[in-house]
Amino acid sequence: MARLSSRECVMLREQLVEILSQQYLHGLNIVASDVRLTALSGTHQVWECAFDVNGLTERVIVKQLHEHAGQAFSFASTFALQQRLFTMGMAAEPIYLSPHIFNRTNAKPDEQGLLWVEAFVPAETEHAQIQTLAQTLAHTLARALAQLHQAAIDTPTDKSTDTPIRQLDPITQCKALISALNTHHDASDSSTACALSQALDILINDMQDCQHSDDTPVLCHNDLHRDHIRAKDVCVDWEYAALGPRYFDVAMCIVINQLPPSAQTQLLKEYAQLTDCDVDIATQQTALYIRLAVIINQAWALLS
Repeated sequence: MARLSSRECVMLREQLVEILSQQYLHGLNIVASDVRLTALSGTHQVWECAFDVNGLTERVIVKQLHEHAGQAFSFASTFALQQRLFTMGMAAEPIYLSPHIFNRTNAKPDEQGLLWVEAFVPAETEHAQIQTLAQTLAHTLARALAQLHQAAIDTPTDKSTDTPIRQLDPITQCKALISALNTHHDASDSSTACALSQALDILINDMQDCQHSDDTPVLCHNDLHRDHIRAKDVCVDWEYAALGPRYFDVAMCIVINQLPPSAQTQLLKEYAQLTDCDVDIATQQTALYIRLAVIINQAWALLS
């Protein structure tokens, strides 16, 4: 993603001043020169935005969002879901989602993106020091996954609003990613797409031979990296969250955090205890979904 020019930074700060004054500070005034932006890593352009109010430093997270080939849901849908999860104490407060951001120099309309602002949630005090310890990380991830999967969003409809809760079929999404490789990329990518499609077909056959009874959709994050777990069990980055199969969420979590076998075993054991699941079924199903997660990540890497 291209860096913002000086002019674009000024325009972004000015837009943030207006948004924060109206949506977050309830009329308190700040000036653009007091807004400090620190770039963070992420799929999209992301900044930590700091500013002073009445002598205290406040922070929010700002994202410049762009649609992409691997996108499963609209950003508006993600914003609505995160609002619901915030009221449950599970997500950062979403503050603002714009229909447009500022005009980038020579940018096409679909390259301008959307502006997303959400509350800043600090990491646990000791999290940064211990997150590289695989066994401790496995415990943290197992607890976070169990909390998500036991959340009271387990039906296709949120009864408090009668709004459909979005669902994700990871196999269908995987097929869409492979199709995008064939459609929008070069011959080398098409060859890779063919290999991934063959691997997916084999996996689907194997999964049909290993069906189990626990297929009720649960709330899944589907991108639960260690850095997405913040203080007070709040999670961030809900772009791929949806109702779906629990063991795909577990598998994707294992893959993106690159857990070694011993940590995988610990995570599955603790997760099964926390959710009252059969550990043998959890292990069997997760092993199958790990293969799917690897295929998805390979396709995603070529599309990004």
